[in-house]
Amino acid sequence: MIKEITTFQKNKNFLICIDSDGCAIDGMTIKHKECFGPSLIEEWKLQPYENKILSYWNHINLYSMSRGINRFKGLLLALDYINESGYAQIDTAVLKEWINTTKELSNKSLEQEIALKDNEVLKKALNWSNRVNEKVESLPPEKKLAFEGVTESLKEASQYADIAVVSSANLQAVEEEWSSNHIIDYVDVVMTQENGSKSDCIKQMLKFGYDNKNVLMIGDALGDINAAKDSNVLYYPILVNQEIYSWKRFRDTILNSFLQNRYEEKWMELCKKEFEENLSHNK
Repeated sequence: MIKEITTFQKNKNFLICIDSDGCAIDGMTIKHKECFGPSLIEEWKLQPYENKILSYWNHINLYSMSRGINRFKGLLLALDYINESGYAQIDTAVLKEWINTTKELSNKSLEQEIALKDNEVLKKALNWSNRVNEKVESLPPEKKLAFEGVTESLKEASQYADIAVVSSANLQAVEEEWSSNHIIDYVDVVMTQENGSKSDCIKQMLKFGYDNKNVLMIGDALGDINAAKDSNVLYYPILVNQEIYSWKRFRDTILNSFLQNRYEEKWMELCKKEFEENLSHNK
């Protein structure tokens, strides 16, 4: 059952927004290493420079403060790196303009831009994105499992708060992965790249009448923290390579503090500092 915002109804006074890849679903690393990066090499025929380009791709998408960046923004960074390194000369001006002006960083939006501008790099970006989706869909379910502790956390939290998935991935992938892991039943609404940025998604949810102090964003990347700050809501970071510990702490400590309005700014800043230190050690 598709759980889009058009059919959502507010049921509780608290709202918990949760990122998907790398946060709830252990699929982020495998997707970048087996789908995103290799598809970039294939689409632009960059096999002679494969090792260095893949190393850069994995760094910006997994092991730096840009972890969790939207796929098209990550692509632009990678293409700029390829140009600067002299591996190829790719004119990214039109792609950059679309990224900076579109309201929706998605395949659908890119298709609409291509209809207006017959640009080769835009076409290749769409081909790359479609290739990525095909590779992701072909990954076996055991490579896209929920982290240990996620099911229990959602089961507990959903008794007291509405649950929203807020992801920069596409809707179909999120729905399939949360369904195959049997955690979609604890979710009230799924918001993805088709709904705009994560900040846009949170702000759309706030329109249903939640008090900002009653909204928590859970994520594994700086973008999740920034989306929460931009929307003036609370956040809780999932630590890279310490996801099981992070979810256990959420279930044992953070959830109750949040529901009692005791999850304050100082506590959040301590979590953010811990997150930044952890990410710097996982390069």
